[in-house]
Amino acid sequence: MTGQGEYDLQAIVDDGNLGTEPSESYRESLDALDNVVRECMHVSKGYAGIPAPTGRHFYASVLFTVLITRGVSLLTLAPHTPWAEKRIEHWDYASLAGLARTMIELRVAFYYLCAEKCSEDEWNCRWNLFNLHDCVSRIRMFEALGDTEQVEGFKVQADELRGRLTSNPFFNTLDAKRHKKLLHGQTAYLFSLEEIAERAGIAVNHFRWLYVLFSSHVHGLPMSFYRLGGDNSERGRGLPSPVEDGYSSLCLSLAVTLLVRTRDELHQLFEGLRQPVEESNVSEVTEQQVQDGLQVGQSASFDATEDIQMVFTRTAADAFDVIYIYRPTGETILERSDSEENGAELKWFEPVFWRVSLNGEPVTEWALAKAMEGPHAFRVDHVEHAITFKTDTATMDALGT
Repeated sequence: MTGQGEYDLQAIVDDGNLGTEPSESYRESLDALDNVVRECMHVSKGYAGIPAPTGRHFYASVLFTVLITRGVSLLTLAPHTPWAEKRIEHWDYASLAGLARTMIELRVAFYYLCAEKCSEDEWNCRWNLFNLHDCVSRIRMFEALGDTEQVEGFKVQADELRGRLTSNPFFNTLDAKRHKKLLHGQTAYLFSLEEIAERAGIAVNHFRWLYVLFSSHVHGLPMSFYRLGGDNSERGRGLPSPVEDGYSSLCLSLAVTLLVRTRDELHQLFEGLRQPVEESNVSEVTEQQVQDGLQVGQSASFDATEDIQMVFTRTAADAFDVIYIYRPTGETILERSDSEENGAELKWFEPVFWRVSLNGEPVTEWALAKAMEGPHAFRVDHVEHAITFKTDTATMDALGT
C-alpha cells in the first residue's frame, strides 16, 4: 500500500470516530440488549434437549433461537458494542432497522403459532397455512431458477397441503370467500400482522409506525435516502449524529421488549418440562465430589451458600463449565470454565451483583478490560460476593497505575 493509501485509511478511521460520545439513552439501550440477549441465551440452553411434546413447543424453540440470533447480530453491528472489536464505530441505523423489522415479524410468528391459545383444529389450520405459504414460496424461487424438477415436487406438496386445509374443521368454519385466497398460498396468516401484533402486546399505532419506518430501509425506498446532505451532512455516512443515535436506540430498545415478552411466554410454555439438574446436599456432598461424579455431558448442582447455587457441566474429561445462580431469583450471575489445559477462564459476570477489585484496589470497567488483555488471574468469593483480579506489574504500568 502506498503512503497516500495509508494516509487515506487513517483519515477514514479518524472520520469514523468523530463526534461526541453516544447519548445516555443509547448507552442504556445497548446495555439492556446486551444483558437480555445473554440471559435469553442461558434460558435457551436451559430448555435444550427437551423432546417437544407438541408442535407449539417445537416452533417455540426454533423461533426463540432465531430471535436471539437476530439480537446477537444487532449487538454486533451496534456502535460501541461489547460484542465486537472495531477500528471504526460505524453508525448505520438503517441496517439495524432491517434486523428490528425481522424481529417484529418473528415475535408475531411466535405469539401466533406458539403462545396464543386456540383449539387444536385452529392450530393445525394455522400451521398448515404456514406450510402452504412456505411451499408456494419455494415454487416461485425454483421457477425463477428454471428448476422444473423442484417445482413439480413442491406443487405436489402444495396440493397435499391444500387437501389438509379443506378437510380441517376450523378452516371450514371460515367465510367461504376467504378460502380461495388462503388456498392460493400467498397468505401466511389468518389475521393481519397488525392485529396479531396488538394481541402480542404491540399497540397498533406503534406497529404501523415502526413497520413503515423500518420497511422503507429494508426496501431502499425514497424515504431511506431523502433528507441526506444539506442540513444533515453527517446522516447516512456512518458517522455519529443525533438522528443515527436516536433511531439506533429505538432499534435496540425495541429488540429488548420483543425478546423479554417472548422469553416470558417461553417460560410459561415450557413450565414443568425443564430437565432438572442432579440435586446435591451441601452437608453431605462436597463441591469436588459433585465434579468427580459427572460423566462428559452431564450436569449437577451444588448449593455453595444459602443464596448461590453452582451448576457444573463436564465438557471434557478434564474440563468443566460452571454457572453461578442467585437462588432467590434464579438469575445467572457468573459463568466460567475450568480445565487442566487452559486453567480458569471467566466468561461473564453480572457487574451489579459482584464487588470487583484489581490487585486489592477498586477498578473501573475500562481499566479492568485493559488489564484482562494481559496475563491475569482471578478468584471468585461467593460468600462475600466478590471477584478479585490480579495482574502483573508490567500490565499495571501500561495502564498508568
